[in-house]
Amino acid sequence: MKNLEQKNFEIIAVLITAVSKFLLIDWLHMRSVYILAISIFWIGYILLHRRSANGLEAFKLHNLKPAILVLLSVILFNSMACVLYASNNSTSNITWYILLVLLLYPLWGIIQQFIMLEVILINLVKAFNGKANTFLWVIIVSILFGIVHYPNFFLMIYTFCLELVLASVYLKWRNLMAIGITHGWVATFLLYFVLERNLWSELFLGF
Repeated sequence: MKNLEQKNFEIIAVLITAVSKFLLIDWLHMRSVYILAISIFWIGYILLHRRSANGLEAFKLHNLKPAILVLLSVILFNSMACVLYASNNSTSNITWYILLVLLLYPLWGIIQQFIMLEVILINLVKAFNGKANTFLWVIIVSILFGIVHYPNFFLMIYTFCLELVLASVYLKWRNLMAIGITHGWVATFLLYFVLERNLWSELFLGF
């Protein structure tokens, strides 16, 4: 694809991904089908159209260490806060499956953050380079990520704040691996210890 055609395709794909979320998850309650379909689509797209050195730069281990060291504080603070909340409110919903979720959720986190940060944020920064403060695009992307978690108001606020951090770190180090790990582990502890959700059951109930 030419550069402009690829950008237009990405915009359409992002819109379809967002609309499909509200249709398949919020309305039809087909979370597992949605995650499987979106994962296959975006992984296929990345392999087919992002195979150049620059296109796959964000998936390499370059800058992984400094990015993960900064984000480690976010992971630890979130984990301790969630465990403390659960111990005081008896809200934990723990099974041994949480170990599998901690292993697999970062993969889904990478796909989500590829869409938010590499497709949306980086394209905005490049398109309006020098015409607006970069932090403005960080805020916009964070708002969009919060909206995706509608109608849960708590999750909307939580994910907005989390994305502010992730987007800022991504602009500095451009490493999706660190971002995906943080996303996956933060989400796992929040879901299991605070929101009393068993993500493993939710994912495979559809199958």
